[in-house]
Amino acid sequence: MKSVLFMITIHHALKGSLGAFSTTNATNIHAAVLGASYNNYVRPSDVTNVSIEFVLFSLNYLDMKNQVMSTSGWMTVTWEDSRLTWTPATYGDIEYIYTKQNKIWRPELIIDNSVGGMDPIGHDEIFFKVKNTGEVRWDPPGLYVTHCDIDVTYYPFDYQMCLIEVTSFAFTTTALNLIQTRETVNTEDYRENGEWILYTSGVEMRSLEENGESFSQLDFKIVFKRRPGYYLTNIVYPVMLISLLTNLAFLLPADSGEKISYILTVLLAIAVLLTIVGDSMPTTSKHNPAIGAYISIILLMAALGIVITVLNLRLYLRADQSETPKWLQYLTFTVLLKLNCKSKKVEEEKNENQLVDDLELHNISNGNKSLKRMMNRCSQSESTVQKDERDFPFDCKEVSVFLDVFFFYLFNIITFITTMIFFIVIAVCDVPPI
Repeated sequence: MKSVLFMITIHHALKGSLGAFSTTNATNIHAAVLGASYNNYVRPSDVTNVSIEFVLFSLNYLDMKNQVMSTSGWMTVTWEDSRLTWTPATYGDIEYIYTKQNKIWRPELIIDNSVGGMDPIGHDEIFFKVKNTGEVRWDPPGLYVTHCDIDVTYYPFDYQMCLIEVTSFAFTTTALNLIQTRETVNTEDYRENGEWILYTSGVEMRSLEENGESFSQLDFKIVFKRRPGYYLTNIVYPVMLISLLTNLAFLLPADSGEKISYILTVLLAIAVLLTIVGDSMPTTSKHNPAIGAYISIILLMAALGIVITVLNLRLYLRADQSETPKWLQYLTFTVLLKLNCKSKKVEEEKNENQLVDDLELHNISNGNKSLKRMMNRCSQSESTVQKDERDFPFDCKEVSVFLDVFFFYLFNIITFITTMIFFIVIAVCDVPPI
């Protein structure tokens, strides 16, 4: 029994000594495969297939204004070199060795759309992992700053697709082909970004034509979805609230003396928001943001509100209150009076005193006498109204108040329609195709 145990112990000891790593065996492999006969300037075969996988580690930033994306990660590059083969059993069962780029051939890869320099990928001190079958693996890490065509049409509910274009200008497709290792970008080690969500990714193989020669290229496509919470709170909601404040200028009594200063303040607030949005947008005319158009419309409405308010105040403070322009008389009978008559019909069950109080709160008249004339006018038929056009029953102040009510409703309708169109447009944004 003791002899059997002794033989087993001797067997395991010999087996371990033969299969264990030793510097002597590794040195012999380097001498055998990387000797004087190996030329690192000669590619391994007639057409060398180089497989590439992009491992995305993080999105550092996506600069919309400068249209630049910065990412961190590494490329896993593999190819076959038949000159780098050996029999593991001859060298203590060693299956891998490590060497640097000055010892073996490697593909010269660059980022074609880089904005941080066009240097070849990888550092000189990075090791190559060589397998006994001739497979070479190279994992160069990097900080990739690339151009990204930003589409801000649906900002801040937008999707952005950015590319990392890898190519080799040293070898044409007759000597080297770049092949994708997988259909998507490797995101197993990806760290979430606070502003952008990694939505999807893909890889496309294509050829790049330069000076009549064709070069192989891989496009790593990454689609990011913006997190809209910050922009809703700080841009979209303030714009909507200020757009409503514009319309309230028509409810201010003319005698308060605050109508112009109020609407001017609103106009300046909208201009500031438009400046903030414009400063974060890329300086290009290829894509125009829907929110920029929305703010511009609101700004235009505020400017029109100032013009209307100034003209209406001139009418309200007119020296001769009985001289109402003919076109205003016609507008009063055809539109303004009908609009106020509808308000009267809603309140027709109230007594006269309550009706007078409600209308005074809206600054529609300046006295009971004018109110009674307006009520009588509302109860008349259209033919009677037309006959009395030559004897216009309202003064300029009353017409001015009618105009304020009319433009208050009109601006509210326009604001509502514009806001709905804005939300419909940004709600139907499409994901860029991979």
